[in-house]
Amino acid sequence: MELNPILTVSDLSFSYPTRKVLNNINFSLRKGEVVSLLGPNGCGKSTLIRLMLRLLRPHGGEIWLNNRSIERYSHREIASHIAYIPQYHNVPFNYTVLEMVMMGRVSKLGFFAAPSHSDRTIAREALERIGIESLSDRPFGQLSGGQKQMVLLARALTQEVDTFIMDEPVSGLDYGNQIRLLELINQLKTQGYTFLKTTHYPDHALMVSDRVVVMNGGKIISDGKPDAVITDAMIDEVYGIKAEIITHKHRSWCIPDFH
Repeated sequence: MELNPILTVSDLSFSYPTRKVLNNINFSLRKGEVVSLLGPNGCGKSTLIRLMLRLLRPHGGEIWLNNRSIERYSHREIASHIAYIPQYHNVPFNYTVLEMVMMGRVSKLGFFAAPSHSDRTIAREALERIGIESLSDRPFGQLSGGQKQMVLLARALTQEVDTFIMDEPVSGLDYGNQIRLLELINQLKTQGYTFLKTTHYPDHALMVSDRVVVMNGGKIISDGKPDAVITDAMIDEVYGIKAEIITHKHRSWCIPDFH
């Protein structure tokens, strides 16, 4: 059965002043999927995400959110449908973890409204779902990279949306925290959440994706099931290295030919 499209990108093009970045991009994100956007640096992954969040305006084509042009949404309305989770970052003020998570309630509140008891309850419940409730009173700036990323995911949950867009979520995380974050994405997917995430790691795309979309040179060169898309030939074409895709214990892994 065909899943309902949440986001649809149609014939999308975009250029910066000195170069064209995206050329005739077409794809859909459907409800209940985990989609990994894979490709080398500079291929246009982050630009595509900014366009889907209406942080940039396309030079051609259209983007549809729930069958309505993205141009008809305010940024606040977009936040009521999609939670954006950036790479972990520092903030200028040393907010506590609970305060950071409650910021996810902004799209539900008026501009000058103070968080209610209900908002605090929702934030604490999000911390519990992620398993980091013990960090609630810790200063955000003092957390490890992995802990910060978990806090940003909890903040996204407080927006009470079902769709998450993540830009290189494991960037800068140690190996243990990378795997923990991927496990958490997989767990949330089973609860009905939808994810679009950019990644540089074919193995991570193989581990948690329903679909993999490969970008190179500002174009989508492949879109399909992970095992069908991530092949020896694709790794050679996109990254310029020889690799072998092997299967072990019902999982596929990308093994580079390292001399």
